Amino acid sequence: MKPTPGEWKGTPGQRHQNRWPVTVMIFMAASFAESLAWGHFTAFTPLYLRQLHVPADQVATWTGLMGALGLVGLPLLPFWGAWAERYGRKPIIVRSSIVEAVLFAVAAIAQTPWELALARMLSVLAMGNTGVMLAVQSEITPPRRTGLAISLVASGSAVAAAIGPLIGGFIAAGPGLRTLFWVDSAASAAGALLLMVFLKEEPRNKSTAKTGQLALSAVKDVMRTPAVRQLFLVFFLFALGIGAVQPFLPLWVGAAYHHAHLATPLPVVIGLVFGVAGAALAVGTPLLGWLGDRVGTLTSLRLSLLGNAVGMMGQAWLAVLEVIAVSRTLQGLFQGGVSANLMTLLAKVSPPERKSSIMNLSILPQQLSWFLGPLLATLVVGAWGLQAMLWVAALLTVGGALAAYAGLSGVSRAAPSSSAAS
Repeated sequence: MKPTPGEWKGTPGQRHQNRWPVTVMIFMAASFAESLAWGHFTAFTPLYLRQLHVPADQVATWTGLMGALGLVGLPLLPFWGAWAERYGRKPIIVRSSIVEAVLFAVAAIAQTPWELALARMLSVLAMGNTGVMLAVQSEITPPRRTGLAISLVASGSAVAAAIGPLIGGFIAAGPGLRTLFWVDSAASAAGALLLMVFLKEEPRNKSTAKTGQLALSAVKDVMRTPAVRQLFLVFFLFALGIGAVQPFLPLWVGAAYHHAHLATPLPVVIGLVFGVAGAALAVGTPLLGWLGDRVGTLTSLRLSLLGNAVGMMGQAWLAVLEVIAVSRTLQGLFQGGVSANLMTLLAKVSPPERKSSIMNLSILPQQLSWFLGPLLATLVVGAWGLQAMLWVAALLTVGGALAAYAGLSGVSRAAPSSSAAS
C-alpha cells in the first residue's frame, strides 16, 4: 500500500520520538512566550503611538491599520503547512519564534509609527505555527486525551494573557515601553531555543509534490469536508468579534479611566483589566477542555460561545471601569474554551489522511479575523464611535454562538479520526 504523505511512518507499536506530555509542556512554553509578546503589543500600541508623536485624534486610525497590516501574509498561510509537509514540521514551528524575536526588537527601536508598522508587517513571516504544533500534538496524543492535551497547549497563551498585561503595565509605567518590547524579544528568542533543543522531528512520509500543489490541496481538504467547513465558520465569527475589539479595548478602558479620575497610572490599570481577564482565561481554557472530554466537546463549545458573547455585550454596555473589568473577566473565562473545543472537534472530525493539512489551516479563520476585525472596527469607530464598534463586535460573537447551535449538531456524530497511541 502506498504511504500517505504526512502520516507517521513508524512501525506498529513503535513509540513516537516525542512523548506527548513533554511536547505539551514545550508547546505551552512556546505559546506562552508568543502570546506574552503579542498581548503587550496589542494592549500598549495606542500608548506607544502617542510616544511616537502620533496626534491623539489619529491614534484610533493608526491602531486599526496597525492591526490589519498582517493581512498581506494570509496568502502564505497554506504554504506554511505545505512546507511543513515537504521539509519537516520542526523548522516551520521554530521559524515563527525566531521571526517574533526580530519583530519585537524592531518595535523596541522604532522611532516613527512607520517603523512600528514595519515591525507589525514582519508578522506575515511568523504565521502558520499554531496549526502545525496542533497537528504534531494531535498525532502523538492518545485519543482519550486529545481534548486535554490541546486545551493545555492553549493554556500557555491563557497564562500569558493572565500575567502578561499586569507585568507589562508595570514595566511600561516604569522602565518604559521600549524595555517591554526588548523583554518580549528575549522571551521569543528563549522560546525558539527551547523548541530547537527539545522538540524532535517525527518520522513521517514526506510529500514529494510541489509546494503549490500541496497548498492548494490543503485548501481543498477544508472545503470538501462539511464538518470542517462548519467549524471554520463558527471560528471565524467568534474570532472576528474578538479581533475587532482587541486593539481598541485599551482606548475604551482609557475613556473609563479618565471619567474615574484615578491616581493609578493608566498602563497599570490597563494591565490589571487585561490581567484579571487573562487569569480567568488561564482557568477556563483547561477546565472547559476537560469538560469537553466529560460531557461532549460540542456541548462545552456551545457553553463557551454563549458565555463569551455575554461578556462581550457587557463590555459594550457602559464606559465604567468596574463594568468593563467584570465583563472582560467573564469573557476571558469562556474565550479559551471556544478555541480549545473547536480545535479538539477539528482533530476528531478530520479524516486521518487529511488531518495534517486541515490542522495546518485551522488557524486561518482566526488569522483572517485578526486582520479583518481591526479594519471593520476602524470603519465603525470612524462612523459611530468606540461603543458602537463594541456592540457590533458583540453581535458578531453572538452570530458564532447561534451558528454553533444551529449548524453543528452533525459534527458531534462525526466519526473520530484515528490518533496515535501513547
